[in-house]
Amino acid sequence: MTTLDFTTKFIELQNNNKKEIDKFDPKKHNLLGSNSVKIQHSNEFGKGEYNTAIMYLAPYDLSGKQVCPFASAGCSSGCLNTAGRGGMIKTGEYTNAIQNARIRRTRFFYSDRQGFLKQLIKEIASHESKCIAEGSTPAIRLNGTSDIAWETVFPELFAMFPDVVFYDYTKFPINKRTNLPKNYTLTFSRSEANHDQVLDNLRAGRNVAIVFSTKKSEELPSQYLGYEVINGDIHDMRFLDPKGVIVGLKAKGDARKDTSGFVIQVI
Repeated sequence: MTTLDFTTKFIELQNNNKKEIDKFDPKKHNLLGSNSVKIQHSNEFGKGEYNTAIMYLAPYDLSGKQVCPFASAGCSSGCLNTAGRGGMIKTGEYTNAIQNARIRRTRFFYSDRQGFLKQLIKEIASHESKCIAEGSTPAIRLNGTSDIAWETVFPELFAMFPDVVFYDYTKFPINKRTNLPKNYTLTFSRSEANHDQVLDNLRAGRNVAIVFSTKKSEELPSQYLGYEVINGDIHDMRFLDPKGVIVGLKAKGDARKDTSGFVIQVI
């Protein structure tokens, strides 16, 4: 089921059954986590040097609010929101605890901005303390399944945690996110609708993530568009990547069935 299909079915379920997701409760719920397979794998790769926590919101307009303003049709259809445990939904149902949690967080962000910030600060501080105790560098990815310009929403956040490495993928045009904090690294994300921006970013020495149709057992192309391709599936810590490269990702979930051009087809 694609994210767009999921959105349609979820709204239908809400309307028909009048089911409501309970509000965010700091005593029961969390914003950050590190138990997704991708982040667990990445932290294992870091061998204790880095420890990442990630925040997953409800992508696109699934929550009723748009958190991916530059998402293309192909990006929305192939979104990793329904990959892994996020897509494990029982027959006849159109949501699960993971999806509900993402929607709950997103609604919390839009309904109580200051309460959200307070909770986020608390959880980042907790993650940082844990990392200090174990001798690792704390890393935070705020846009696990969203594309929000956090440096404009909560600019104070980055100054509060100067020793935390923040990083994200983004489809924001290059000229819309120029004044980044020193501890915030962005990797531009290609879609079928932003080829010119891909070239602009690469020429400026920035990294660009591109999804290829390469099978799991096969090697990614060594070059694309004349630029080196590195394997972005080895780990998620994009702040460790060399500059001016393409971060190659193998299509996963619904993206493997893409026909929009979002996934680069490898022959």
